[in-house]
Amino acid sequence: MDQPFTERRLRFMDAIGEGLAVVPGAQEIMRNADTNHDFRQASDFFFLTGFDEPDAVAVFNPTHVKERYVLFVRPRDREMEIWNGYRAGIEGAVARYGADAAYSIDELDQKLRDYGLDRPVLYYRLGNPAFDPRITRLVGELRAARARGYTPPTRLEDSSPILNELRLRKLPEELARLRRACEISAEAHTEAMRFTHPGLMEYQVQAVLEYVFRMNGSRRNAYPSIVGSGPNACILHYLENNRRMEDGDLLLIDAGCEYGYQASDITRTFPVNGRFTAPQRAIYEIVLRAQLAGIAAAKPGQRYEAVHDAARRVLTEGLVALRLLPLGVEESLAMHHYREFYMHGTGHWLGMDVHDVGDYRIRGGSRDLEPGMVFTVEPGLYFDPARESATFYLREFSEQEMLERRLRLGAAAARRLDEEEKAKAEKIVHPIPREFRGIGVRIEDDVLITASGRDVLTVGVPKTIEEVERVCAEAPRLPRW
Repeated sequence: MDQPFTERRLRFMDAIGEGLAVVPGAQEIMRNADTNHDFRQASDFFFLTGFDEPDAVAVFNPTHVKERYVLFVRPRDREMEIWNGYRAGIEGAVARYGADAAYSIDELDQKLRDYGLDRPVLYYRLGNPAFDPRITRLVGELRAARARGYTPPTRLEDSSPILNELRLRKLPEELARLRRACEISAEAHTEAMRFTHPGLMEYQVQAVLEYVFRMNGSRRNAYPSIVGSGPNACILHYLENNRRMEDGDLLLIDAGCEYGYQASDITRTFPVNGRFTAPQRAIYEIVLRAQLAGIAAAKPGQRYEAVHDAARRVLTEGLVALRLLPLGVEESLAMHHYREFYMHGTGHWLGMDVHDVGDYRIRGGSRDLEPGMVFTVEPGLYFDPARESATFYLREFSEQEMLERRLRLGAAAARRLDEEEKAKAEKIVHPIPREFRGIGVRIEDDVLITASGRDVLTVGVPKTIEEVERVCAEAPRLPRW
């Protein structure tokens, strides 16, 4: 059995103590007719088990005499395996995946009733429509046992906080896989720069990226590839990838592969014809300076939010210098005017999921960065091609207060209140020069916090204007057909 999974299970069981935890795996999802989407195991389940088959459930029962870790799986079935592939079965779940015991998935409900009779807490993450009814039914059935002298769970607790913290700090084995994912994705982005030229379709560049992923051992993308040229670079999560690229366009690629259940996440923006125009260069240089400032702020003991603060200040300074904002730097920061052109955060945790788990704030304040944490740094600027002017409201506010307002009131009510406050505030309508409209730039790298500072895991991808233009001028290694 692979040692990391054993260590993870021990840490998880130490955390739940005398409780009982149920962690379901993923199910196959129908795509259409009798065809399923490609299967990808649920991250929490794989993190603890390494078991990569559908319709499985892990149960953790630390105080049980013999069955502390139990897998419920599909049993071996010769006919189904002829059609759909090999199954580990009950025997394989024990022999290959380290379970203390294993049973057919059909026995799950009965065994859960037995396990839960004398456990004070049931750990389970609600939010799985296919599995939640099973847990609520179990809790109801166990409640009836109290009258007969048993002590079934009186609390249902979310297992996510425990698992999220375990996954947030990467172990060496996890970092090795994550580094490899970053190396593969870096090679793919570099080849995309070489391959791109006017007249190609966005999806043809996507094919090059994903060919490099697969040929280097990545079985799947970490997320759907974003390949947005020209005006599409201003759409944050553009996925159609069906535009023909034109001379003079910028191409924004946000793509990363998954390797060994660890994700990478890289964004680069470069000219389709290999040379930046003056307006493109001006915006790109602002974003690059902001990204470098954000990376420089990343170090152990620093607040996570310091990365965002550093990046948005440099973006604001650049926008003011180009007269794209009507006021000075400090006023623009206090009123968050930069958000007209930079409407997202500067990064997110990275790991098994591309937007990985873990709290960003603890007890009301930004958490401190620690060795083993991995996250992205990805500032950007986006100028809607159809937008001739922007309206700036003269009111100061806190981003964190706005977030708390949405959490307390709900998104719709918070939006209404925000619009009411805007209506009462003075405003400035400021023109957006034509030469900047339609430009979208984002630059993203993956950063590991180390004991002595930081390690940029995606440093191999060209990023300066000189590097980008040099690589764009190189011959592609793949044929253009």
